[in-house]
Amino acid sequence: MRTFLLPLLLVATPAAADLVHLSAGGQIEGKVEQVDDGSYRVTTPSGTVVSLGRSQVSKVDEDSDETRTYEGRARTTPDDAASQLKLAKWCREHQLNARAARHAKRVIELEPGNAEARQMLNFRNVDGEWMTREQVMESRGMVWYNGRPRTRQEIALMQRSEKQTKLAAHWSSEIRKWRRWLNDRRPERVQEAVANFSAVNDPMAGPPLVELMEDEKDPAALRLMAKAASQINHQSTVNALVLLSLNSPDEDLRLNCLGWLIDSKRPGLTEAYVKALRSNDNEVVNRAGVALSSLEDDSAIGPLIDALVTKHKKVVGGGGGGTTYSFTPSNGMSSFGGGGPKEISGMLKNPAVLGALVRITGEHFGYDQELWEKWHATQAQLVHVDLRRDK
Repeated sequence: MRTFLLPLLLVATPAAADLVHLSAGGQIEGKVEQVDDGSYRVTTPSGTVVSLGRSQVSKVDEDSDETRTYEGRARTTPDDAASQLKLAKWCREHQLNARAARHAKRVIELEPGNAEARQMLNFRNVDGEWMTREQVMESRGMVWYNGRPRTRQEIALMQRSEKQTKLAAHWSSEIRKWRRWLNDRRPERVQEAVANFSAVNDPMAGPPLVELMEDEKDPAALRLMAKAASQINHQSTVNALVLLSLNSPDEDLRLNCLGWLIDSKRPGLTEAYVKALRSNDNEVVNRAGVALSSLEDDSAIGPLIDALVTKHKKVVGGGGGGTTYSFTPSNGMSSFGGGGPKEISGMLKNPAVLGALVRITGEHFGYDQELWEKWHATQAQLVHVDLRRDK
């Protein structure tokens, strides 16, 4: 029995020790062996064997002349506060910081009020009470996070931002994968992609989906992604659907996007379409009128009156590539050029804008902006009087 125990005792009590610095913070003291796969096996002075992966270790301070000298000094140092403090200082001078901390802690056990030992361990005297850095931060409502003290609110915001960044990266990868699957030769892949687009509703999926829609050339894929965007409650998807409802050459897609937006009852739609009433493109102005007619929001009445008749430039004639419009501050009609395409500018009536006014107000003054403005001012005065009476 004795011959069996002797080897174990020799392994469990190494004469000298290495110091392993952990990636997560802290150190382990013991005899270090590096395994073939790059991991480490550490035998501590108590005989415990600890296995560490390569990523868990930041560096290893191997046994040296200083550590061997330390072993000799430690065995002969008396266990009193003054002697232990002297040894702690020697360890710190020789960069044996873990051992310095160990002996400084022993000093505090023997003499709790020892200021030098407390300072070696980063204690601070706050109103006569020794506190660790963590305790000081805690008393101020702060904790150590990512290399510096921070408030709990700041940490919560950082963690939320980190989570959102990871989610955004996840959704960007997923959505682009689904788009590739739409062109896959395998029908089951295509069906899975369609099902995934039809089911997605996480707000964090909104921005990467909109980014993909901006470059989409396939009308069928764009319709599928626009429908997916309508299910996602995010400002980026609202903006994208508004733009499609105003600018897409596909009338069905325009009307579908408008319908999805109205059904969603998202806030801010009136403001978006009111802004479009100032577009350089006369067709966009009328499409905005169609949208505002469906929204039936009284706050749009004033801007609609202003947009009943708008000033635009119009290219007409052969070789012009169709009709284009742009806003001009000039009044009246004018033409430019000779016998080729001509650019004329003038006042254009917007029937969809008039239709919106009639539907919202129940009144009809045609394109006479002056009559509309007088009526609108009268309505505002009536509301003002009614409010005063309520008081």
